[in-house]
Amino acid sequence: MKRRGVAVVNRYIVAFFLFSFLGWIWESIFCTIYNHKWANRGFLYGPICPIYGCGSILGLFIYDLMKTGHLPNMEWWDIFILGFIISMIIEYPTSWALEKWFQARWWDYSDFPLNINGRTSVPSSLAFGAAAILLMKVLIPIVDRGLSTLSETILNILALLLVAILSMDATLTISALTDFQKRVAAIDEGFQNHMTDIVNQILSNQNSFYNKVIQRISVFKLTDRKNRIAKQLSEKRFEELIKDYFQSEVIQQMGQYIHHGTTTTLEHCENVAWISYLINEKLRLNADEKELIEVAMLHDLYLYDWHEDDPSHRLHGFNHPEIACNNAVKHFGISEKQQQAIRSHMWPLTITAIPKSKVALIVCFADKYCALIETIRLNKRFGLRR
Repeated sequence: MKRRGVAVVNRYIVAFFLFSFLGWIWESIFCTIYNHKWANRGFLYGPICPIYGCGSILGLFIYDLMKTGHLPNMEWWDIFILGFIISMIIEYPTSWALEKWFQARWWDYSDFPLNINGRTSVPSSLAFGAAAILLMKVLIPIVDRGLSTLSETILNILALLLVAILSMDATLTISALTDFQKRVAAIDEGFQNHMTDIVNQILSNQNSFYNKVIQRISVFKLTDRKNRIAKQLSEKRFEELIKDYFQSEVIQQMGQYIHHGTTTTLEHCENVAWISYLINEKLRLNADEKELIEVAMLHDLYLYDWHEDDPSHRLHGFNHPEIACNNAVKHFGISEKQQQAIRSHMWPLTITAIPKSKVALIVCFADKYCALIETIRLNKRFGLRR
């Protein structure tokens, strides 16, 4: 049952990226024609529009409920009305939040009739209502059939890779938009080499269909940096920072549970702490070292085996940051800033818990990197400690 739950979540993750990409294509083509010049309509550097992914995932969820008989089949006019309403519900708060955080607007309907503060409008929502019919009647059934042909292993790896790439992309985007880009405008060229080597390893052992999927991911490039993240950077200082945690019985409990591949939760936390430390030092981000290491060592302090067939673990990916945070507060009395960093380390899976500090951004990125390496069991080859 647990494996079934993980497969369902991964199916939604892959579908989210697919629909976000299709939304980016539609938006870019429409705006290019409308403005008579090329328009990249993505909020992120990469070719995706997450707002389309969010709306489509809601549609996929409704489709699944209808398919299993939990909801009656909807007629086209029901879909149209629902799409109209949902587009208004999603567009307005999203526009407000982006403007609040980054003092910029990614769309403006001020010239449209019946608009609400330029954030949403009746004409645009009518268009989205019509698009919802196409989505529910045509696109989602096609995507559902396509995803059902993928094995659970492919879904797992593909979902992990996509989340890792989106996390890196989002980190760079948010950094640039908040004038943090001078320090973290680009991730080290060495990481790109790591990713290329990982892809090559996978390519050598997979079938031709899977090769094509991975090859699309392998061309993903981060901003170039000549300096490489040193595998051995101030290791003695790092060991001084983490040694006290290994004296804690609560921390030692994490060693009882496998997390990714053959890596225990305790080993994963040490790996995340190490990579976070290297990123902070090499890129001169000047995040507080003690805060950074503490968040990294405690970010997965949930203290259970999420692989067990337990109904309470079905939404582990969404729930465990809060559980880990509560345990960290109970046993270590961490600050509000550190609590926020732990709660947001699974972003963008936990879409509303967004990293808001340098510590949170670093740990969020390092966690995705380590999870990927540990899952394919190449820890030592790619700079992890355990």
